Amino acid sequence: MQRQYTPCVRCLNKFFKDLKKMRNGSPVIIQPCLRIEILGLPLHRKGPTKYSELDIWLPQKQAQLEWYTYDSTTRELKLTQGFGEGTENALRLRVSRFEPGPGDRTAYFWTDEKTGLLRSMEMPPYFIGDMDAAKANILEFLRKSRAIYIDSLLGDASSITRKTFESALRFSAFGQSKLVSLALDTWVAARFIESHWKVFEGGEEIGAYPTTEPGHPYDGFIPVTPIMDTQLDNLVIADLLAPMREELLRRLKAKIDEKDRSNWLEIYLTLFVMMSNTGWIIKDMIAMTTWKGLKMGNRGGQLTRGYIHACKTLLSYFHYACYGSFPLTIPSDELRTGNHNMTPDQIEYMAYVQQELSRPNSKHVDWRNLDMYKDDEYWTHQLLCKDWEGDTAYTAGPIDDFDEDDFLSSSTT
Repeated sequence: MQRQYTPCVRCLNKFFKDLKKMRNGSPVIIQPCLRIEILGLPLHRKGPTKYSELDIWLPQKQAQLEWYTYDSTTRELKLTQGFGEGTENALRLRVSRFEPGPGDRTAYFWTDEKTGLLRSMEMPPYFIGDMDAAKANILEFLRKSRAIYIDSLLGDASSITRKTFESALRFSAFGQSKLVSLALDTWVAARFIESHWKVFEGGEEIGAYPTTEPGHPYDGFIPVTPIMDTQLDNLVIADLLAPMREELLRRLKAKIDEKDRSNWLEIYLTLFVMMSNTGWIIKDMIAMTTWKGLKMGNRGGQLTRGYIHACKTLLSYFHYACYGSFPLTIPSDELRTGNHNMTPDQIEYMAYVQQELSRPNSKHVDWRNLDMYKDDEYWTHQLLCKDWEGDTAYTAGPIDDFDEDDFLSSSTT
């Protein structure tokens, strides 16, 4: 039978060495192939519209503004996602009214969880007319709100996760690590496309008012219009997440390729944040498909498996090319006396993680049985494993078969 794949040079050399060990009765360490390129790994969703519909729709509506009185339709809104950003840190957007054309979508649709019926809510036809200004504003919003989002969203996380993000924030302070800072920015920006944007100032000026209906998905707040939601998602993905992903993976690969032991903590913190990011993405995917009334099975999608592949690839590099979790096993007294290129805060963090992992009731002990759809720390636990293996199967239930198309519901039509 002809082989479909041939081994890379590293694997071939390792095979012959392992063959000699087996003949001599020596133990053999099984390691996965590391020739998979990390630069193309997915770290976020691709976007909310298909076939660049927004690129066609937006210029048409911008042209309309030239025929209408600009000042009479343009308003400034202040947006929040409800994570304690505050008025001073709000996302400010200037929006303008457009004339809905045939097929233009101005309503939200969802499946009622109790009745199973399709429902809708009409919104006033407003859109973001100046996307360049919006991009500058959302970059500023990311800068101001990063620590606020992390503190709010991880309030119920495990002590190890909270402590690790605190260490990452300190490590990236004052430009100490662009790589870790990029990971934190990516984590927060990915949350921008998972939560509702809420208008807390300026809604009445465009004719939008909060809903007061228990169980309603927009109960108690004013959502942005469907087209604004699409524009914001596209902006975050195309102008924040996509370029940050490329730079992050490029910098990460460079650090790994240096094979410098002093890079370990920087790589570890970066990967911890990225493993957490995937956990949040997968959990949000299930929440979104439930809201849309989608069921897994016979859909043929590979979206989640793509994220699993990305995580296992990064974990393989970490455990087999970056000293893995070994530094976390160094006794605290040796950390304090040895030359490990770490600050007192970093040494304290390492000792703290060791202490938490040694607790008999630690969730880490039974991480293989965790449900990745319910526990966003499923992947971070694997970063801490001394005996991690890439072929460990997921046993908590079936893996969904959703596809990117299940999330690409255009808000322009």
